[in-house]
Amino acid sequence: MDRYGIFVDAGYVIAAGGELCFATNNRQKLSIDAAGLRDHLNSIAKKATDLSVLRMYWYDAAPYTGPTKDHRDIANLANLKLRLGRIKGGKQKGVDALIYHDLVNLARERAISEAFLISGDDDLLEAVKTVQEMGVRVTLIGIPPSKQSTNQSRELRQEADEVIILEANYLSKILHKRETQTKSDEDNLLAITQRVGSDFAKKLADDYSIQQTKALRSKHPIIPRDIDSTLVQSLSQALGIYRVDDRLKRAARSSFWDTLNTLVPPTQ
Repeated sequence: MDRYGIFVDAGYVIAAGGELCFATNNRQKLSIDAAGLRDHLNSIAKKATDLSVLRMYWYDAAPYTGPTKDHRDIANLANLKLRLGRIKGGKQKGVDALIYHDLVNLARERAISEAFLISGDDDLLEAVKTVQEMGVRVTLIGIPPSKQSTNQSRELRQEADEVIILEANYLSKILHKRETQTKSDEDNLLAITQRVGSDFAKKLADDYSIQQTKALRSKHPIIPRDIDSTLVQSLSQALGIYRVDDRLKRAARSSFWDTLNTLVPPTQ
């Protein structure tokens, strides 16, 4: 069927756009007008193809606790399908696989004849090649780089039928810096962080024998790398953020040790 689909890697848009407009790719500090981007990309696609839209697909990663408020708001937008991977170790997992799946399935079912893809990841190169072999044209949409020479895979750009670069002036209208946190927000963030550290210590003490817990406590103040990685991942999931800053990591570790020493006193 002669329709087009739009496929948006939200992580790429926010990271690359944030670097360009605000010199930061910290998701905590940025928000995006998904409806505005949807309408703008539809305008580009409609002008280029004179076809009807199937829908926009919006790809992002959710913490272990599930979709964030931003995700739920985006999911309510008309003509937009939210697809969520997961956050693991502070990184997106499964997002490229979702994009590949949708692109190839829609091409195979002849649901689209044109695809507009906004991403920079060369992991999508095979998806582009595959749908082109099925007769689908692929237009790659990019964001102007800030410092580096490019924020898109050269191979992906070469494989696409056409490349369109969004204007920096436009991106500054749909990307926004979040308001500075108030003291109340900071206190709430710290409270969650301390609870995560404490709960993590309690669970570990339940799983460990007294001897194992005492052996761990003897390493204070250093938490073994594998345990620390899991603690930070738990904190990332609880806060719903990709990257946890060092201040919060220190607070979680401190709470972890305080609780562990309470559960298994040093004299025991």
